Amino acid sequence: MLNTIMEVGIEDLTIWLWLAVFVITIAVEAMTQDLVSIWFTVGSFASLCISYFAPWWVELIVFVVISTACLVLTRPLVKKLMRSQIRKTNSDEFIGQRVKLISKVTKFEMGTVKINSVVYNVVLPDDIEEEIEADSIVEIVSIKGNKFVVRKVEE
Repeated sequence: MLNTIMEVGIEDLTIWLWLAVFVITIAVEAMTQDLVSIWFTVGSFASLCISYFAPWWVELIVFVVISTACLVLTRPLVKKLMRSQIRKTNSDEFIGQRVKLISKVTKFEMGTVKINSVVYNVVLPDDIEEEIEADSIVEIVSIKGNKFVVRKVEE
């Protein structure tokens, strides 16, 4: 096998090497949502194109230079374009809303509120010790698991 490789020569094998790198980087790119290997795909394609007439060390230099150039020049732009915006969920619309407490809430006992005909469980923040009586107006300050965290609104 080694004799066969030596007879064929490394120059003839680099075509297959660059083709393999090209296909593998495209496959990796297809499996991910972020652009992680597209720059190496461009570099391997350039090396594949010159592998017919250039020595292996020139192909390697072309691969490194083109891949690095693509990475350095386009990564900031790609990162900016692909940055996902933080989207509020439908439960986030309740934060800041003032509602009437249906049942009292204490440090150790959940209370309830009714919003749009739906009853939700509420708890107090960890730093509040006093209880809030039923029919009081409370403000939803956050969400903890499946419960709203509320504070009494001082009138």
